[in-house]
Amino acid sequence: MNPPRRRRANPPEERCRCAECEALAEGVDLDPEACMQAVADDIRTVGWSVSAVLGDEIAPPWAYTVGLWLSHLGPELTMFGLPIEHMTIILNSIGDRVANGAVIEAGDQIDGICPCSLAVRPVHESWRMTSMFAVSDRYHGYVRPAYLQVVWPDRRDRFPGDPGFQFKYEGRQPLLWLPRDDNPPGVWTRIDQLC
Repeated sequence: MNPPRRRRANPPEERCRCAECEALAEGVDLDPEACMQAVADDIRTVGWSVSAVLGDEIAPPWAYTVGLWLSHLGPELTMFGLPIEHMTIILNSIGDRVANGAVIEAGDQIDGICPCSLAVRPVHESWRMTSMFAVSDRYHGYVRPAYLQVVWPDRRDRFPGDPGFQFKYEGRQPLLWLPRDDNPPGVWTRIDQLC
């Protein structure tokens, strides 16, 4: 068996982490074209890019792919609530599987990437009307590719929305498979007001 190919997706110096919000918070002028050029370079070189939004005291971090739909005709992927570096590795690992012919669909369980199993959930179209996937929206223009949410379990292997899901993890991952208006009120339902 050949060792997995190492992909260059999103080296730290080129990683776009919802750069507008970050730059505005720091009072820095941002060149949005440079950000989008880095994303386009990753997509051209690797087949996709991973954009990440830094967490803060208001919202946990999240990350999402841009380019899987275009390069491999698969849905884009998103993940929430873990350190950016972990989510980037997970999303790139799943992206590698897609690039090598795997079909990832809502309802799937993914093993072999983390010590725990990951669940795949659909993202309801109402979330595509938010700024949650701003870099994807800018890259694709008016097209809104479908997204799947990669969800991680609590220490008892229960996923968000499951009975008995550990309270200390509540709110770290939105329930994007539910329409936005059906989600419990919280940071994710107010995301456009916070950025």
